[in-house]
Amino acid sequence: MPTETPLMRRLRNGAESLSRNQRMLAKHVLGHYEGVAFSTVKELSTAAGVSEATVVRFAKALGFKGYPDLQREIRRVVRADMKGTERFKLTYAVKEPPKKGPLSAIIEREIDNISALQDTLDLKTLERAARMLREASEVMIVGTRSSAPLAHHMWFGLNKIEIKATRELAVTTETYDRLARMDAKSCVVVIGFPRYLRELVELLDFAKNRELKTLAITDSPYSALRGDLNLHAPVESAAYVASHCAPLILINGLMHEVSLLDKARTLKALNRFEALADSQAYFQTA
Repeated sequence: MPTETPLMRRLRNGAESLSRNQRMLAKHVLGHYEGVAFSTVKELSTAAGVSEATVVRFAKALGFKGYPDLQREIRRVVRADMKGTERFKLTYAVKEPPKKGPLSAIIEREIDNISALQDTLDLKTLERAARMLREASEVMIVGTRSSAPLAHHMWFGLNKIEIKATRELAVTTETYDRLARMDAKSCVVVIGFPRYLRELVELLDFAKNRELKTLAITDSPYSALRGDLNLHAPVESAAYVASHCAPLILINGLMHEVSLLDKARTLKALNRFEALADSQAYFQTA
């Protein structure tokens, strides 16, 4: 396994709590994780020489609701280390062409991501994150490469309701300069998904060492990005590029929760924006 995650360590070292057939299945998963990431229950049970019921019980013994959740985590680990060439090969290694056109596989995967987000979202953490942002003296939002548009979107939304926020779309020495000047009431938001960028991990660690409040928006509890608070949105993709529909929905939901914490302040900010937009004719009328 390319990445040593808590799940992989459990498969390697947690044999005591598993049955004989489950231990045999764990060995198969460790040796053939790339195939397991995209196998059905029936395909996995046949390949491992166990029953389909054993596969389901195995997933639950590892703490998952069922096999789909276990497979989603294995798939995340595989994709976290995949190179662009490998992702691209995976997209065309399908048994049948899409029946509803070239977008069908991508749309179906997005629907799965959004459904998983709804099923797994930690509402208490979302509320705590919203309060952290509302009460912060300053918010730095960091997102680079493919997550840069998400960071820009979040910065725009928070600024519109007059929360002092800055965006960092590339990590440089100046980013560290700005972090070093932030006070203890500040908050740093880091947005990142597989493959996890080392520069984001190091920046998050630096912010935590300075005892700044930190929020990570990433794809899984097993992500390399971990803040004081963590929000997760799946990014399974049917293409070689990252899929960010679910993270965008999560960020929009988070900003909405922030806006509701002080409705009067939010309305004043929005009214000031609309007055400025009217005075400067920002928008073309129909």
